[in-house]
Amino acid sequence: MVAQGRVAVVANPTAGRGKAGKLIGRADTILTALRVDHRVRVAGSPGQMEAFAREEAEAGTDVLAVLGGDGTVSCAANGLIGSATALAILPAGTGDDLAASLGVSKFDPAVRLLANPKVHAIDAVRVRAGATERCFVNVAGAGFDSEVADTANAMRIRLGGTGTYIAAILKTLSRFTPAHYRVEVDGEAFEVDAMLIVVGSGRQYGGGMKVLPTARLDDGLADLCILEALSKPAFLRAFPRVFSGSHTTHPRVRMLRGTRVSIEANRKIRVFADGEPIGPLPAVFEMVPGALRAVVGPDARGIG
Repeated sequence: MVAQGRVAVVANPTAGRGKAGKLIGRADTILTALRVDHRVRVAGSPGQMEAFAREEAEAGTDVLAVLGGDGTVSCAANGLIGSATALAILPAGTGDDLAASLGVSKFDPAVRLLANPKVHAIDAVRVRAGATERCFVNVAGAGFDSEVADTANAMRIRLGGTGTYIAAILKTLSRFTPAHYRVEVDGEAFEVDAMLIVVGSGRQYGGGMKVLPTARLDDGLADLCILEALSKPAFLRAFPRVFSGSHTTHPRVRMLRGTRVSIEANRKIRVFADGEPIGPLPAVFEMVPGALRAVVGPDARGIG
């Protein structure tokens, strides 16, 4: 636990297709009623969100509450990593997958937690892809799922977190071909023809798809899911299993763990992390254990 102290609410009003902007006043009202010392700041860009987070950490703010979705949270986390300021999530995005793992998936209860927050150290993953080096705190993918993320981000019609992702999957699958990968996990290398490779410390993405169902945010390990090449009909038959996490027993799925992962491919593939583009393969992923302090709810499932 941490003593109640200064809280900064930093909002991305465009998150969740504008849903976050409509919730700024509600967060302020709840915190005022609870007599939580706080202030509200509105970020106009991902870069400003990260800059605000860094400023609050340097100013000694106790808790930075991010009002937005997974991409917004990831930006803020990059400004907080290594500091004493705790990250809190006020979920208002499309998927809010990290919030679910931390047990803060409902907006009002997440705001009320700030009156008496419980803080737990969680890991981050540092990724270097192309000229970019950043950290992420949930899940990254390269291959089919990164192309799906690209498609989903470009869609004009929104069907909710999971619905939008499923629609993007069907649209992407019609034109997708597997790639040949070279993967190295803690010095052990192998090659594989695959649909996708997912790396992360979080359990789910895409609005509830439990792609890494046994992952923990605090064990110092990155979990991997490799879906080997298979036909499109076979993919569609297997796909629903990701919602329960039972895909891990599929014969074309490999589940691995490690602290350092490198991935190369025989064609151009972009890495997406926490739903946002990072850079092209080849990429290197390295764990940063206990890098971030985070506010957790009573039913958090992604920590030990």
